[in-house]
Amino acid sequence: MKSRMKYFSLFLLVIVFAFSSTGCSNLSGPTDEDVIKAINENKYYKSGVGVFTLQAPVVILKKGSRNKDGSWPVKVKVIITHAVGRDQTSEPKELTPTFNMYKAKDNTGVTIWNAELVP
Repeated sequence: MKSRMKYFSLFLLVIVFAFSSTGCSNLSGPTDEDVIKAINENKYYKSGVGVFTLQAPVVILKKGSRNKDGSWPVKVKVIITHAVGRDQTSEPKELTPTFNMYKAKDNTGVTIWNAELVP
């Protein structure tokens, strides 16, 4: 009986060490750099007529815990302008939208984070 407990505790220790050393990427949320990169590459914030343009760096206000659908909610502060004409832009406006962060694979098969604006 003591022998089984000894092997079981050793096995449990190895499992805990393996998860902690690898970071257990399926259970960990996006880093600040991942969030900023995903929001900067978001389709809503590309320059051009009729879309928003980021005017200042993204500031992360709050990271939430993982949702049931596998996304990670992140509340950020952004300053944007809107292109209203060919050479005209609106006044800068500060917003605090919430994004759901999802893991996805790009065309090369690399895992990246995507930011989806929460309505």
